[in-house]
Amino acid sequence: MKKLVLIVIIHLLFVDCFAQPNNRGPYEAGWTSAILNRQGRTLNTIIYYPSFVEGSEAQIDTLHGPYQPIAFGHGFFMQNSYYISHFKHLASYGFVVIAPQFPDNNHFQLAYDLLYCVNYIKNQNSVPTSRFYNLIDLTKSGLSGHSMGGGASLLAAAYDSTITVVAPLAAAETNPSVINLMNQINGVVYLISAQNDGITPPPQHQIPMYNNGNPVKALPLIKGANHTKFMDTRIWDWTDPNGYLTAPQQLSITRKYLASVFNLFLKEDSSYFKYAFGNVAQSDTSIIFQYQLKPLKPKNFNLISPQGTLYQIEVTFLWHSTYSLNMYDQIKYELIVATDEQFNNIVLQISQLTDTTYTSQFQNGQYNAPTNIKSEENLPFEFLLTQNYPNPFNPVTTIRFDLPKNVSVKLTIYDMLGKELEAIVNGKLNAGSYEVKWDGIKYPSGVYYYRLLAEEFTETRKMILVK
Repeated sequence: MKKLVLIVIIHLLFVDCFAQPNNRGPYEAGWTSAILNRQGRTLNTIIYYPSFVEGSEAQIDTLHGPYQPIAFGHGFFMQNSYYISHFKHLASYGFVVIAPQFPDNNHFQLAYDLLYCVNYIKNQNSVPTSRFYNLIDLTKSGLSGHSMGGGASLLAAAYDSTITVVAPLAAAETNPSVINLMNQINGVVYLISAQNDGITPPPQHQIPMYNNGNPVKALPLIKGANHTKFMDTRIWDWTDPNGYLTAPQQLSITRKYLASVFNLFLKEDSSYFKYAFGNVAQSDTSIIFQYQLKPLKPKNFNLISPQGTLYQIEVTFLWHSTYSLNMYDQIKYELIVATDEQFNNIVLQISQLTDTTYTSQFQNGQYNAPTNIKSEENLPFEFLLTQNYPNPFNPVTTIRFDLPKNVSVKLTIYDMLGKELEAIVNGKLNAGSYEVKWDGIKYPSGVYYYRLLAEEFTETRKMILVK
């Protein structure tokens, strides 16, 4: 029996269909409140969610979902209730927005408050008595915030590599410095800013953040906008009299870009690419726009047929089409057929296919088509070493890394002088995503480094043990 082995490699894709983020989404907005406690810190939160009718304690829309959680942090000396128009707008697009009232101005703690709020919503997914039971997307989450809360949202994204996208408004520099930590953010960074901000001027705050960040990133600078008109209330406008936009104009532009980037990366709706990064954003005269993209891992690919044992000479291969959230990407399929699983005897190799079907003639014989081909969507697209979480930590932290292929791996811990302490991974691993815990119980407080070595890939990151 000859075995027929199929590999289809997806690289990139371009698609073209769009929606309208300026308008409210298809849902009404309901809201509730919750008092959370994180290590003695009381967080009075307001929560907005998609509902059948608008109102307090309204019935959540149980017909759709899952809904992605977004945590939002308010500005210095501000209230979480100052941003309700943003919360309602995002809820109308199918997001659950949780906004804590911070108990203090400790930026480090605020970051973990936001992460705690995201995880609270995710945990509600498994609580039968919760309105969010079985309605929350556990795979993706977002962060936002204004001024101090915006800076805290960036800190939180630097501390937690699982955050999908962070989109702050007029983000302020923090202590510890988020400008210095921007390269530790694994998710998408979307820095909505005000050209005439007199409190967190972009040259001292958002522009250095953008410059130090990794792609995918963007800096939409709203022309004529100031610092305070990101809020619904006007009682603080005297603190920043700069800018010429009216509050309704600035709020409308802000909601447009918030809805665009969250729909693109949390809903994975590529129709919003045009508004978040594409030609609409680039030609929008209301903003000054900077952005940087990279090729993104394609979505939703898998083999449909053939399956099982084949007896026919003519074989038609059929697979699901795929797409990328970066619409500047282009797709390429590669079809390789061999008579052995090691691909020593290749009988067909076709590159740069653009269709999702291909028919070929083979020699007489019995071929066995695979029945358990793994979708490329389930495998990492590139080598990646993410920031440990939590960081700082005491005494256990988690290190995550991705391998796009089978490879020999060494993950090593070093002290701040570069002395090797231990190798917590050392051996050959299959392609996939891995999480490894490191316990620093026997080591003193201080700065440590971890390095991943995998063939041609090597990367080192810093972590802080605090006891």
